[in-house]
Amino acid sequence: MNKVVLRRVRVIFVFVVAIFILLSGRLAYLQVLKHDYYLYRAEKNRFTKITLPATRGEIYDAGGRLLVSNRPGFVVSLMDMGEGYDDETIDYLSEVLQIDAGEIHEAIEGRRYMRYLPLKLKSDITMETISRLSEHRWKLKGVNIETRPIREYKCGATAAHILGFLGQAPVDEKTRERWSEEGYHYEEGELVGQEGIERAWEPLLRGVDGEQRIEINNMGQPINYFERREPESGHSIYLTLDLGLQQAAEEALARQVESIVKKEGDKYAGRASAVVLDPNSGAVLAMANYPSYDLNKVGEQYARLLQDPQRPLSNSAIQGCYPIGSTFKMVTGTAALEGGVLSDREILTCRGVLSLYGDTKTCYRSTAHGSLNFYRAMAVSCNIFFYQAGLRAGIDQIAQYAREYGFGSPTGLEDLLGEAEGVVASREYKAAVTEGEPWYPAETMSAAIGQSYNSMTPLQVANYVAIIANGGTHYRPYLVQKVVDSGGEVIRETSPEPLRKVQISAATLRKIREAMRGVTRPGGTGYYHFSRLGVPSAGKTGTAEVAGQGRGIPAHGLYVGYAPYENPEIVVAVIIEHSGSGATTAVPAAAEIMEYYFTGQIEGVGDSETETETETETET
Repeated sequence: MNKVVLRRVRVIFVFVVAIFILLSGRLAYLQVLKHDYYLYRAEKNRFTKITLPATRGEIYDAGGRLLVSNRPGFVVSLMDMGEGYDDETIDYLSEVLQIDAGEIHEAIEGRRYMRYLPLKLKSDITMETISRLSEHRWKLKGVNIETRPIREYKCGATAAHILGFLGQAPVDEKTRERWSEEGYHYEEGELVGQEGIERAWEPLLRGVDGEQRIEINNMGQPINYFERREPESGHSIYLTLDLGLQQAAEEALARQVESIVKKEGDKYAGRASAVVLDPNSGAVLAMANYPSYDLNKVGEQYARLLQDPQRPLSNSAIQGCYPIGSTFKMVTGTAALEGGVLSDREILTCRGVLSLYGDTKTCYRSTAHGSLNFYRAMAVSCNIFFYQAGLRAGIDQIAQYAREYGFGSPTGLEDLLGEAEGVVASREYKAAVTEGEPWYPAETMSAAIGQSYNSMTPLQVANYVAIIANGGTHYRPYLVQKVVDSGGEVIRETSPEPLRKVQISAATLRKIREAMRGVTRPGGTGYYHFSRLGVPSAGKTGTAEVAGQGRGIPAHGLYVGYAPYENPEIVVAVIIEHSGSGATTAVPAAAEIMEYYFTGQIEGVGDSETETETETETET
């Protein structure tokens, strides 16, 4: 062997020895020095913890009838095993679960920081889908199928706006703070209440999740189960709601709206709301909206519901703000009587038309009511009388007593989120929205019959008449009667809460009630239907002008009333949008609701085939 070859052999030998030493050192480093670290990593890859969701609390009506419960259902989730998500697995899941692959990738992007934690893709899947997934389970990386409680709404669309539903949509900061005060700290992506009681009472309904430590294989599928912390069930909630009365209210609204659309061909009609209160406590006995939606299908129908021009997802009873027409006349009457500018027996004259301050106002169809006092004016809803009463009282007094009755601010309801404040027509409000324009007397006449800037929710209208009916106490409206834990113990109970006593004399309130009684007596705008009720009642009809009425857009129809007249038990407020006269549209619905309350059935007091009404609220 010559010297050149020998030198090359030595170089190769040294190189091989160096490589061997290097590999041995690395092996020693990994096996000895880093033994504990890599053992931990291996164990972490082999073991993970999964959440055991708590069974959500149930919801009952006032009589203990189950409204919302839970049932077992299958949930499919996907987990990153540390190597990223498998595209073939995602494509197959997209096909089987009928979810767009892009949506899955978007969900994954939002969960990058949560490796080894399941990402829920779809709940309540069918056995057919389970079978298809199970057939290919061996090649689906990170796919898990679990049994979890699924929310079940026993009555479908009934009370949908009160109960609400669950979802994973983002939660606003104000709601997060409210939940945090109750002890629940929300994390992005959690399944939580999106509307209604489900949202407002999330911290008590949700319970406390448990945890299970499991061993998984290289596909991310469980192969062994270890330590387990059991979940704690959520608390159950009993509402003040009466299921039968709620159904009666929803059916009454549906009948009226569908009748208007069918018989009158009213293309603008299609929405309505009703609120039923106990005037002596503030308890909400029913809160209905039309149209509604099926809570069990809201997930699959949400996009369509969101785009529906009739806005079925909106709880108009607390969020819809409307001019309330002649149902406002008790405010104007209060301002005039309390201010001493009008007596209840003073005679004013209605010739059907009144021209003052450069404006001409009329009664309905320019009807001339002749000479009439406060009681008769309320019974026939004479605009001319209340124009004059409003001018005497002045806009400042009218606005003051509107606020005294609770308009322009939330009623205090805390069991549902998002209650609107509404607007009280006033010179201050006009100046704020018109960059300082002055208030004119002609505007006072409009405000006196509930028009102008006046804008109120159905709940506010019901609360206002509850104050009149009970003698002047503003009770906080409430929907939750009590909260019961999983052991059956009552942990929270609601008592009637008087928020304030209105600064209105007992004598004036008595005169207002007497005037409202005339509405349901012979000659009153609500007599026909309420004469068949069998219980003496009092109320007020309303027909509220809307923007575009001159172009053929119908007015809103309203009615608000209470019964029995002497010892009130129930207040009902109804608004049917773009239905025309309240006496012929809202009154029949309100009468049916009251009939159900007192008899437990509906026998036709609200039939819409009626005699000619004498309602005269509409301003032209």
